[in-house]
This record gives sequence, structure tokens and C-alpha cells, in this order.
Amino acid sequence: MSGMGAMRVSGAGVAICLAVVIILARVAALPLMPIDETRYLSIAWEMWQHQALLVPTLNGEPYSHKPPLLFWLIQLGWWLFGTSGWVARLVIPAVGLTAFWLVADIVRQLAPDARREAGWAPLVLLGTTLWFVYLPLSMFDILLSTCLLAAVDAWLRYLCTGRPRLVLLAGLGLGLGVLAKGPVVFVYWLPLALGTRFWWPDRDLHQARTWTALLAASLLGGLIGLAWALLAALAGGADFANAILWHQAVGRVSNAFDHARPWYWYLPVLLIALLPWSLSSLWRRPWAATPLQRFAVWGSLPPLVLLSLISGKQVHYLMPILPFLAIWISGRLVAHPPSRPWGNAALLMGLAGVLAVLPDLSARLFPAAPLSPWTRLGALVPLALALWLLRRPCRAALVLAWPLTLFTLLLLLSPALQRYYDLTPMARRLSALEARGIPVAYAGEYHNQFRFLGRLETDLAVIDDARALRDWVAAHPRGEVIEVRRAPTARQVEIAGYHQPYRGRALLMVPAARWPAFLAASADAGG
Repeated sequence: MSGMGAMRVSGAGVAICLAVVIILARVAALPLMPIDETRYLSIAWEMWQHQALLVPTLNGEPYSHKPPLLFWLIQLGWWLFGTSGWVARLVIPAVGLTAFWLVADIVRQLAPDARREAGWAPLVLLGTTLWFVYLPLSMFDILLSTCLLAAVDAWLRYLCTGRPRLVLLAGLGLGLGVLAKGPVVFVYWLPLALGTRFWWPDRDLHQARTWTALLAASLLGGLIGLAWALLAALAGGADFANAILWHQAVGRVSNAFDHARPWYWYLPVLLIALLPWSLSSLWRRPWAATPLQRFAVWGSLPPLVLLSLISGKQVHYLMPILPFLAIWISGRLVAHPPSRPWGNAALLMGLAGVLAVLPDLSARLFPAAPLSPWTRLGALVPLALALWLLRRPCRAALVLAWPLTLFTLLLLLSPALQRYYDLTPMARRLSALEARGIPVAYAGEYHNQFRFLGRLETDLAVIDDARALRDWVAAHPRGEVIEVRRAPTARQVEIAGYHQPYRGRALLMVPAARWPAFLAASADAGG
């Protein structure tokens, strides 16, 4: 497999096939992850119920935090294939599969002779920790990255051919990026596009025509996003208009209302997100400043600096720069064949140690879902892969060992994750209550975790004030109250009509008639 002649031609195809297996297995083995995945699918379901396209809603209220492309795509999947959970969960990962082809095509457009780099770049991307983790999730960042890559690919094709319609395709990719996650797409696009003359191999680039095309593509992308925003602002009201046109963009940049972190926060996070490549000796090898390598640097370093200056920070904001880092790493991988990758082998052996004690770790983290002692045998997978790396340090071993190990870990841990993160039992209970006309209140901050899983038709009453909750209980004696407790007592669990583990806490459903007794038990427990 070290020659990998076929992979030089169809590396994207190999990556897509492996990704399909990973996606299907993880969707089958793992639940929808609260609170993000459950919230986004519930928003799509709510829009589907109300036949609403312009204004996303969460539990009946306009949802201004994200644009609608993800919700539209999920609804398109339902329209084509029916409203099953599998369809809902596979739409966004299926779109994300095109990112592997786009990465390979970008390399081919910029460096037609770099066939080996075009083959390895998608596989490097697949094996990068952050991309691997988010690949099967119905979230915005893989979608945003795919839209950005589509715009970049069209831009490179325009530079190669000069065809005006490719400028329109680049603008369309940017517009979809705006509809995927807002104007943040320009944080990744503009540094790369504005630096075209520094990485494009043809020094005779027609400057005036290039700048005009860049301006046209960027304006078109912005106008596509603005068209939705203006229509949604008219339909959603003044508060919603202010939120999507000003608060969500400017507030995150200057003084984050959410996820505010120091400027250097991404530096240690990137070391983890880039595993196993952050431990590779490839970084220490001599660097040839080829157009492909310069392109990869322009696609990753300036956006990283801009993201560090922006107040709001999350690990998945790094996702759109990972394809460019994968291109850079693939170039290094081709130029410098691996020899005794001790860092990668040590990482695998470390994870083998984790798998060897996984039942013990799980018993501490997930006491209600003990793992079988046979789970320890999973340690043999990374040990065998580490041995492969050290005895025959080929590129295939370097690229595939880490994602196979992560895949093993997730599958072995899946029973515990199902028990603690699957909200389907509670959602089905809510569906049964809804069918009987019994009202339900959620005490605290509600993220619409149950609507899609239970296919609920009505909004929950969300109450975060103790006095208001007492009034609601008094007015709805047949109702039920949902509350999350960190460590409920045995008495509280006994009073509650239903409970289940939930993200290291407990999710309880308490009949309104028992709510005073539940509060008394809370007072006795010091809660």
C-alpha cells in the first residue's frame, strides 16, 4: 500500500468511501448530540411543520443565531426522502462529503502536476481530529467549509480559464456560505482572495481583471445573504431584524455576548484539533515555498490571526482552515516520506492505554452505563497500528492509523454515550403527553432538545423564575415539569415520575401535583 498508485488518482474517492462508512456507523451507534444537534434538527422540524422558509423558529420564537441554509437542506431531504431520523442526520454529512473532492480539485487546479498531493490531501483532512469528530454531525461548520471550498475552487478555475461564469459560481459559493453561517465566511475568503498574486504561479496575472472579478464574486456572495436577511427581517419583526442585521455579526467581533475568550486561545486548541499532524516531524522538515504551499499558508494563517482577534471563539470556528492545512501537510508528506514517526506511535500507544482502562474510566464518568470488560480488547487496535507505523512507516499507515483509533474509541464508548446523551426516551414521553393534551413546562433554559426526537407539534412552556413556575403549577394541576439537576437525591428521583441521565446530570419529569413535595425534598437536600 506504500506505493498507493491508485490513490494518487482517486484519493478523494478513497476518502469519500471511508467517510461514508464512518458516517453510517456513527449515526447508527451514537445518538443526536444535545444540545446543538438536537436544537438544529428541532428548528428544521418546526419550520417544516409551519411551512416556514424565511424565519427559523425555536420553540415558537424567532431564532436569529444562525442563517437558514442548514435547515433548508434538511427540509429538502425530508421533501425528497421522507421525514425519518436517518434522512435528517445524513443530509449535512452527505453535503460535507463533497469537501474531499473539492480539496483534491483545488490542488489540481493550482498545481496540475501535484497529482500525489491531490490524492493525499483529502485523506489527511479525513484523519485530522477536528474534522473527523464533526464529520457526521448536523452542524454548520462542515457546511460552511464546503461552501467556502466551492467558492475557492471556482475562483481557481476562473484564474485558469478567465471564464466569467466561474466568477458567478464563486459568488454563489460565497452566498451559500453566508446563508450557512453568516458573513463570517469572508473572514476565510478575503485574505486568500486578496493575496492571489502572492500564491498564484503566473506572475503575469492581469491585475485589473482579477480585482474586478474578486469584487464581483464577493459582492454577489454578500447580496445573496443580504437578500435573505432583508426578507427575513421584514417577516420576523424589528427585534429579529436587529439581531440578524447587526447583533449577531458585530456583537461577536467586538465584544462577544457568548464564547468570549483571550486572543491566544486558539493556539493550544489547534494543537489538539490537528492531531495527529501536530506531533509529526513533518513540521521540522525544510519548506519549499511552492505556489501550492503558499496558497495553503494564505488560506490558513491570516484567518487564524483574524479569528484570534475576534472576541467570540469556539473550537469549530477552526474548521474552514483545516482543508488548507491538509493541503500544506499533504505537500510535506509527499516531499518527505515518513521514517520512524515516534510522535504518532506514542500518541497511538497513549490511546491504547486509555482503551485498556476504558471500562474503569466509563464507570467514573458514566456510572449508569457500565461497559463490558471485553471493551479492553479495543486497545489491541492502536497497538497494532503503532506497530505498523514503526515497522513499516508508510504514508498510508501515517494517514489511517489515527482515524481508525478514534473510530474504535467512539464505537466502544457508544453504549455509555447512548445512555447519557440520547433524549429519545424523554421525547417519546412528551409525545405521549401531548397526545393526551397534558401541558408541560421546562424549568430553566430550553434549547428545543425534544421537538424533533418526539415529533412534537406544540411549544413547551419555558419558565426560569421560581415564582412563575409555582404559578404555572397551580394553574396546570395535571401538567408535568421538566428540570435538570446535577445530583438529585433518591427522594427527588422517587417523587419524579420519570428520570434519565443527561450529560453528567439528571433529567427529571415531575408531575405538577408533586411539585411542592419535590421542592421540599430539594430544600431538605440543600438545593
